[in-house]
Amino acid sequence: MIKPYLAFALQTACHGCRNREDIQVNLDHVCKQIDGAMYISKIEYPAKLIALPEGALQGFYDEHARLDHLEICRDIAITLPGPETDVLSEKARQWGVYIIAQAKAIEPEIIKDRFFNTCFIIDPDGEIIHKHRKSRVFTAEGSTTPYDVLDVWEEKVGDDLQSFYPVVDTPIGRIGTLICFEGRFPESGRLLALNGAEIIYRASQVEFHTNMGYWELQNRGHALNNCCYAISPNNGPKYFSTDTSQVSATGSAGGKSMIINYRGQIMSESPNVNVSYAAALINIEELRSYRAESKYNPLPALIPELWGKLYSQAAEKFPSTKNRYLERVPNYQERDQMFTEVAQELIKNGALAVPSGESK
Repeated sequence: MIKPYLAFALQTACHGCRNREDIQVNLDHVCKQIDGAMYISKIEYPAKLIALPEGALQGFYDEHARLDHLEICRDIAITLPGPETDVLSEKARQWGVYIIAQAKAIEPEIIKDRFFNTCFIIDPDGEIIHKHRKSRVFTAEGSTTPYDVLDVWEEKVGDDLQSFYPVVDTPIGRIGTLICFEGRFPESGRLLALNGAEIIYRASQVEFHTNMGYWELQNRGHALNNCCYAISPNNGPKYFSTDTSQVSATGSAGGKSMIINYRGQIMSESPNVNVSYAAALINIEELRSYRAESKYNPLPALIPELWGKLYSQAAEKFPSTKNRYLERVPNYQERDQMFTEVAQELIKNGALAVPSGESK
């Protein structure tokens, strides 16, 4: 039996890192915030899960400064495990908790001269037990995705569901992870649920989209539509570099960290963009009972065989971009242009309607 436990979605200050040495500034801040959360845990209820937002370790200097992909690989991206994650591993052992975090990481054993935007989970023994590489990235991000190097990915990692949307089975429940832009795609959360996820971690979102309500809508949708808990940490104060007098190009990363139950209800939410957290009780046994008994649980009603067939038909209208960066590194300008080209192709083949005043 899994006893209820407290989970924290930490809302951290985020400093852009120009090199790996700068990461220590963020680590010092994160470790203090973990200690603060555990202080509250000792008063309120035993905690078992700490979730950090995207950018908590490295920030977003690489994106805002439009650094070259190889420069990021050389100076900022880390290895998993490595000296930086060893600091978090020590915290996991100290407090006996699972820690979910994110980093831009190099994996030369898969492909050289590339970095992936990677979510990872550290267990209470300090071991990394889960790695998920972000599957879709926005034009402002220079990361490699598995689809960008699909042939190598399927050869070195695999071609099954676990290779693209992994879920780890732990003593506190089955956990899957998503990062930022992935949350815009219902398929991402659904594939995690189909792979057994009971908790979906989804971080982070920029301030403009958070204020527009996208962040809450997407997170609650993933929770409700997949009958999962959603733990969604977002950044608080965000700085261009480790110099706190230099604000980020986008201001705050949005705040409003939240934890949502499997019925889509917000259990806890930070109301601001300060250094803060959301915390709530996670009851996996209650979730499992609800999934087994409730007729409103959507998972038994899924028809993935039919939907998979129809998706394959719909895919014929979509230009394929797989293996785009198999032979060369990603760059911002090309990825930005790719979005425009794909939209125009979808108009041409009828998947999107022609805007008024334009010819097909």
